[in-house]
Amino acid sequence: MSATGSMFIGIVGALVFLISVFAFSQRNWKGGLSWLAIGAGLIALLTYMDKPSANLLR
Repeated sequence: MSATGSMFIGIVGALVFLISVFAFSQRNWKGGLSWLAIGAGLIALLTYMDKPSANLLR
């Protein structure tokens, strides 16, 4: 994985986590859990796309 890709994935993960924490603080349990699930899927997709063998866009 590249350093830039790892940094981008970390920033996206942190933002999604903060959004889910805010949803939980507003006692919106469904929203918080959905943000965590969406974030986990997004991080998995971005991690896969950052692999050198993933030529999805080329």
